Amino acid sequence: VDRLPPFLGITIISLSGALVTWLLINSINIWIFSGLLLVDLTIMISGGLFFQNLLSRITIKNRGKILGMGEFIASLGSVVGPILGGIAWDFISPQYPFIISIFVELSLIPLYLVVVYYLLPHLAETYEIEEKNQGKKK
Repeated sequence: VDRLPPFLGITIISLSGALVTWLLINSINIWIFSGLLLVDLTIMISGGLFFQNLLSRITIKNRGKILGMGEFIASLGSVVGPILGGIAWDFISPQYPFIISIFVELSLIPLYLVVVYYLLPHLAETYEIEEKNQGKKK
């Protein structure tokens, strides 16, 4: 997670998550569906770790508060998401919660990129991996 720049990491995670969710919708075999679900879960966990890594670099003094707020928002999404997904499943179609998930993932990419663009100059800890590696070679 530390090796990827935030712009690239967020884009890769969101696009791959949307692609795997689309493949989930179109899978007809339960074994393929199960395998894709594991891949989707792995992508989701990676995205959470990537986002926590970015949040933890905002400030060193208030790191716990920031991570706690991030976890609160994630937990709130874990409550609201299944409720809204269940409503979409019951009243529209069984595939609709997955379709909504794809649109949410793709629509959040520009928002994440704007936030990262404005947040990067103000981080307490920076992403200076290349500079550290070059300093060791000298």
